[in-house]
Amino acid sequence: MDRRLDAGALLVAAAALLLIVSLFLNWFGLGGGDGATAWEVFEVLDLVLVAAAVAAVAAAFGHLDSRLLLGAAVVAVVVVVSQLIQPPPAGQGADREIGAWLALVAAALLAAGAALAAAQVAVTVDVRGRERRRRVATVDKRTPVAPDRPGEPGEERTVVADGFA
Repeated sequence: MDRRLDAGALLVAAAALLLIVSLFLNWFGLGGGDGATAWEVFEVLDLVLVAAAVAAVAAAFGHLDSRLLLGAAVVAVVVVVSQLIQPPPAGQGADREIGAWLALVAAALLAAGAALAAAQVAVTVDVRGRERRRRVATVDKRTPVAPDRPGEPGEERTVVADGFA
């Protein structure tokens, strides 16, 4: 059985998962070792990012219109980049932390996955079982032949049944 796995859909799924995970990590360092996650800092944009990730996965796997995939990727990129450039009031003057950078990578991968899905790049994986060997009885099909060269009495040559000597 051949199984067709769409490379773009797989990349979109991985990027969406990374984007959602990044929301639980610190986006902004508030000083003194404290940090704030996207859930703590954003009012609505965290929900927009989750909705974009879920919509992108649903569109990549054919549950929604495929044109929605590119839109969801663009929304994720715009939201993440805008929040890195101009953080929300709770993150003003704070350093960017690992969650924000992972979200940027995830948004870029989401856009790349959308491009691959639009180009319909696919990877085919063969998941067939191995063919079992069939045992065949070995039979000697050679027959003795008289010598064809003069001067060699008593010498026998054998010819294989398929025509090779």
